[in-house]
Amino acid sequence: MRQIRSQRGKELLKILAIVLGVLLAMPAGAYDFPLTSSAIRDAYFLGARQGGLTPQFLARYSHRVSDLHERSCISEIRLETPFLQVADYTSKVPNYSSQDAVKDFRDKPLNFRIFLNICYMSEAPPPNTVRIKVVQNKKEIVPLTDTRSAYAEPLNEYGFLPPNGEKAQLEIDAQKVDSSTFTIQIDTPDGQHAECMFDMQALR
Repeated sequence: MRQIRSQRGKELLKILAIVLGVLLAMPAGAYDFPLTSSAIRDAYFLGARQGGLTPQFLARYSHRVSDLHERSCISEIRLETPFLQVADYTSKVPNYSSQDAVKDFRDKPLNFRIFLNICYMSEAPPPNTVRIKVVQNKKEIVPLTDTRSAYAEPLNEYGFLPPNGEKAQLEIDAQKVDSSTFTIQIDTPDGQHAECMFDMQALR
């Protein structure tokens, strides 16, 4: 009888360990800002844990826009929330504690970042010809900064193809973003239109 109980106890511990591992691998809750001390500690432990910021985890923050492409080059949009910025920072800094993270990032102004690689035509026009609109709750969010450059698809590690699009980095006020659906609309100078939506309930 004791053997059966001991075996059941071991099986229960294994199940609990698996469940705990899954919970730790996924950030709890939806997007929120400003970051609380608890949220900063969550970001710290996610970043500091070995294998925390895996490609599978980061894939949630990135979408391909298949409607906008030029041959094999497909447009892509990547978000960097303040939570992800803290996690990324702590994953790269040695001898760093959760207390250090709270001290460094509590009440620190962090912007919400958007990175876009837009492929849409060969020999694309100069930068600043693609129109990018950020919308949430049917309202446009105007970026604080909007930095553009020509986008050229990498040919290999030594060279690039001629420019076939536009590269953009937008920063917006993180307090203007909430946990509702986040939409990015793209209009190219040759008349193409595409939309990309992010579920902010699934991101922090």
